[in-house]
Amino acid sequence: MSTIPTSATRSASPDRAAGVRDLRAFQRKVAAAVLLVPALSIGFARLFQVDDTDTRKALELVATDPGRQFTFALLGYVGILTIVPAFLAAARLARRRRPVLAMIALGVNLLAYLGSWAIGAVDNLYLVGGKLPVEQRDTAAVVIDKMWAEGLAGVSTGVFVLGHVFGAILMAFALRGSIPTIGWVAMLLTTPAHVVAFVVLQMPVLDMAAWMLMALSFGYCALTILRTADDEWDLPPRRQR
Repeated sequence: MSTIPTSATRSASPDRAAGVRDLRAFQRKVAAAVLLVPALSIGFARLFQVDDTDTRKALELVATDPGRQFTFALLGYVGILTIVPAFLAAARLARRRRPVLAMIALGVNLLAYLGSWAIGAVDNLYLVGGKLPVEQRDTAAVVIDKMWAEGLAGVSTGVFVLGHVFGAILMAFALRGSIPTIGWVAMLLTTPAHVVAFVVLQMPVLDMAAWMLMALSFGYCALTILRTADDEWDLPPRRQR
């Protein structure tokens, strides 16, 4: 027996008929775009970084070319601003296969990057200190060194370093199976690359390689997200009542 549609059954039509917009495809595209930004920004920033092993000498280098330090600080700011949503997107991708590990990896990375406020602050102190008159730069150097080593800024830096290293390792294993092997291995290799750059060779510019490895991993995450079906990415919106 056939049934004539009533107003009640018509109101229970698909979501688009009820005026609910499904933004899942848009969200996936935004997530993919954001994933490409942070590691590339921080990696390219290394091309503009001055040698800061001696703070006083670094201020002299900044004084000769303040624009270089400004570019370094700006790229670093963009990177830190976008790396949290990037890791949120990567964790969402990883949670289908490894929900517990993805949650732990995300927590460690959020702790590291949300607590890294001192990094950008010190980068700007170098810029300001380099613009001071020569006779005031000794004091500026002392302030920067004290800020690195003591108080909340020192804690912030320590939390960032530890969380950044272990967070990358955890996220690499969380992504295993969700993206191609080269993608999660690239994330895993960022840690030894950082160690070689800062501990073994003591050449910060080589740290760019570590960030490029993370950019490669995030690139595979972005490509996978673009290929992910909306229903696998998130629940559909509920109909309005």
